Amino acid sequence: MKLKPRDADRALSQPDGSYRIYLIYGPDLGMVRERADTLSKALVKDPDDPFAVTRLTDDDVKADPAALADALAALSMTGDPRLVRVRLSGDSAPVARLLTEVDDGLTPSEATLVIESGDLRKTSKLRKAAEDGKRSLAAPCYADNARDLIGLAEEMFRAENLSLDPDARAMLAPFLEGDRALARSEIEKLILYKGLAAQRGGDAAQITRQDIADISAVGSEAAMDQILDPALGGDVRAADAAYARGLSAGLNPVGVLRGLQRRIDQFDTFHTGGGDAGALARAGAPRFGPPADQFKRSARLWTGRRLDQARKYAFDAERAVKRSGAPAEALVGDLILRLSRAAANARR
Repeated sequence: MKLKPRDADRALSQPDGSYRIYLIYGPDLGMVRERADTLSKALVKDPDDPFAVTRLTDDDVKADPAALADALAALSMTGDPRLVRVRLSGDSAPVARLLTEVDDGLTPSEATLVIESGDLRKTSKLRKAAEDGKRSLAAPCYADNARDLIGLAEEMFRAENLSLDPDARAMLAPFLEGDRALARSEIEKLILYKGLAAQRGGDAAQITRQDIADISAVGSEAAMDQILDPALGGDVRAADAAYARGLSAGLNPVGVLRGLQRRIDQFDTFHTGGGDAGALARAGAPRFGPPADQFKRSARLWTGRRLDQARKYAFDAERAVKRSGAPAEALVGDLILRLSRAAANARR
């Protein structure tokens, strides 16, 4: 079945159980990831449980053609629902054939299958198999317009008892340009800049044009790049020194964490988009000169499972910042060391 874009959020956040295969695809890779995560949370108790969720990539499917079928056929050890998540860079004839076989009952499936992919044409074998299947659902993800992005921002602001100054609305829309994940990252940076509701004692606050200008200041971005570039490029000493300088200059460690998460998402968008100049633009990365060269060098170090591991490191650090009593400075510093060491190993 083919979903209309406007119905995707509702259908994926509240799946009715009649579908065993979900294809979530489109040019907005941040939205693809977000909707796949939302669906996963609705389908299994713990989407991070390796016994409940099997994750495969393009490389896994190409290296072992039977890997996906084996993952789908595996029985649950606990009796709870199982999920198989596959992240593809584009169309895949082998996966499309498997979808048809599962839909026709020719290939056994004990798990629900969630496929993430980039933009797919109407003639795509994968898209056609999902749209034509009786037990499969295809959900397109197209870029949000300015109204959607402002609506997303205001929803997140309200959750922290923040409001948006009317004069700041027009300034905020271009500030959020990019895919859904990048927009959400920028919104979270604004929220952190103003302080969480709990940090403000529940008091209401308003986001102004000056707040947006402060967050997007060139100096702040340059200081952040001095940390992110060596951290994700494999220069352990430079990353550690730049982080120490940033803290001394008043840089928020949670802001550094968000910066690392955003850069990891940009790498993913760049790779999934084909790794060309157009992919740089879609990722919101520098497109010219030394900054673009630096981005591409670092991106080459973070692919496949290594990129997934980087995202898990960042997620674990974020969870620790929110739940533990340890200082954010130390937790983010440890994350920087782990990432920079992993990148250094990838360079060897």
